[in-house]
Amino acid sequence: MKKTNIPIYIMYLWAALVLAACTGDDDAAWSEGGVPLELYAAVEGYSSANAQTRATTENRWEGGEEVRLWISSSIFYMPDQDVRPSVDSDGKLIMNGALSNWVSPDEEKGIRGVYPSLRNIDPFSVLADQRDEGYQDSDCMAAPYLRIAVTSPDKTLVFRHVIAKVVVHLKAGNGVDDDELQRATVTFENLACTGGSINLSNGTVAQVPPRIDRITPNEVTPAADGYVRTVCALLLPQDMSKRKFVKIVIGGKTFYYTPAIDEADFFSGKMYEYRLTVTSEGIENIRVEGGGEGGGTWHPVE
Repeated sequence: MKKTNIPIYIMYLWAALVLAACTGDDDAAWSEGGVPLELYAAVEGYSSANAQTRATTENRWEGGEEVRLWISSSIFYMPDQDVRPSVDSDGKLIMNGALSNWVSPDEEKGIRGVYPSLRNIDPFSVLADQRDEGYQDSDCMAAPYLRIAVTSPDKTLVFRHVIAKVVVHLKAGNGVDDDELQRATVTFENLACTGGSINLSNGTVAQVPPRIDRITPNEVTPAADGYVRTVCALLLPQDMSKRKFVKIVIGGKTFYYTPAIDEADFFSGKMYEYRLTVTSEGIENIRVEGGGEGGGTWHPVE
């Protein structure tokens, strides 16, 4: 999608010409200057009216976030217009700029979107250091293509997470105490942090081949009930099966969790959880939730 720099006054001139050309009774009754375009943004699987957690990684609009939209019109024969409205806490988009009005009752618009508005979508990447703000800054949501008319009953863009969310819960086993596990170094290894692009037709990112990148995950506090530590990270979709994935350095020893086939096949917009017990001899009692292509539903870490 190419960003155009068509001056706004030309856009309004085109709109005026179109309106002037309309001679039917319906068009005669159409408001001068057109009718405002009202759009709403929702996060897939969550209601903007009742979700109680943060935007993107935890699925709610707080209000004031800026999204990026590409809007086309059946009236104006020109490239998609790149606009950046903000979202209020109820999910309503505060529209501005070109193509923010309906100029005819017969007009149709095609709309795609991404959040955050400044996110680089081709090539797509996540941060290697996801501690603190690095975790939030690695997230991205996309609203797949939506075509609407003036009379469309639902004008809601549904944003969906485009990357995979991985959560690891750690428990101390034989020969390891809680304090020792708290001091352990935990990283995600042998993966790709960059690659692929967002498909705005369906709001997904295709799998990329794993590489040799490393991610330092975000620490979740408090940890999940019954566990000493919970860490999480946002990954590009990729298959980490049979690769040394979770690295734990503790008490001068290094242990790896190497997923079996279908235990770590990560897909766009899915969540995967791993419950590991760390002993003085290695990693035991592995429980996997999500696993393959089906994955799990993206939800706040608990």
